[in-house]
Amino acid sequence: MRNKQHKAGQKGSVLIAVLAIISLLAFLTTKFIDDSVKDLEYQALFKQPNDFRALAYNTLEITLAVIHEIATIDDGNIYHYEQGWQSPLQYFQVAQNNDWEIDITIQDPTGKISINTLNDEEMSDLLEEGLGFDFSTTQELKDAWTDWIDEDESRSLNGAESEDYESLNPPYKSANRPIQSLEELKLIQTWNQEFFDESGQPNDLFFRLQSMVTTLHDQAVNVNAASPIVLDYLLLNTSWDAKALFEVEDKPYITQLPESLNNGLLTTSTETLLIKITLKRGDVPFTINALVEKNFSNETSATNLPGKATNEEQSIMKEGTLEEQLELNFPFKILKLSENREIDINSTSIYSYSNLDILP
Repeated sequence: MRNKQHKAGQKGSVLIAVLAIISLLAFLTTKFIDDSVKDLEYQALFKQPNDFRALAYNTLEITLAVIHEIATIDDGNIYHYEQGWQSPLQYFQVAQNNDWEIDITIQDPTGKISINTLNDEEMSDLLEEGLGFDFSTTQELKDAWTDWIDEDESRSLNGAESEDYESLNPPYKSANRPIQSLEELKLIQTWNQEFFDESGQPNDLFFRLQSMVTTLHDQAVNVNAASPIVLDYLLLNTSWDAKALFEVEDKPYITQLPESLNNGLLTTSTETLLIKITLKRGDVPFTINALVEKNFSNETSATNLPGKATNEEQSIMKEGTLEEQLELNFPFKILKLSENREIDINSTSIYSYSNLDILP
């Protein structure tokens, strides 16, 4: 009797072991298939014909055309997405490409303060009123900032130039140009102590600064795109608050600032937009990111343009030479363009070392 029970127990154990092995093999097979599908999708993204890239750039052109048309209705001003340019494909009513999911994101980077264009008084106010530094620390930060971005190697009272930075390990030079990213502050004397911890990680002051300033534009802040923290700061020493300001006009955005609001850092429109076009098929997206600047012109283009015959009676379309195409007044200037790489509105991308390296 015991032998029979023992044999039955052995058979049961073997069965469980076999089932466990089958389950493991099924899991591994499924995982292999999933990984293979994702890999095939990724490979297909780059090994297929360039139609998908053409579609992405065509979508970018449609987006810019829609923004231009809507802005033209408002005398060439880009105020806010409530104007109707947030969904360009809906506005354009273009036939959708069913092979790809298309997503368009449009952001206004002028909702933050341009740190590179602040004058001495504005920088002092930002550091003291906006970030809470005392007078002494503010002077140190300003001098170190000035020496980092100016073109000479003359040291300010509390500043530092290449001679000071070359003594560090590793050594580097002062940039002698506007900063390209907020991460670059890690290299600047005093700023690296106040905005980063001992391990070089950004601290709370850095994140507050990041929420208020940017390096992506050199314009005034568009009040319609400003975040609450930026708007509260810029209205701090005025007789206005955000609620009262947006009640001035019966619109979801403001087209003109009140005369009593005298702040050179504020405006009501933007010259710059950050556009992200995403094409997705499966789990693998293809993106293009473009930072564009308004380049509207009221001048009519020459009549002898690509696609238009010199004689109105002729029906032959022209392809246009390179010179003719360059003469076209495109309504936007592309400042930055990248594929599958973000142009971060928070401006914390890794800075370029090219201007900072020590040359042999």
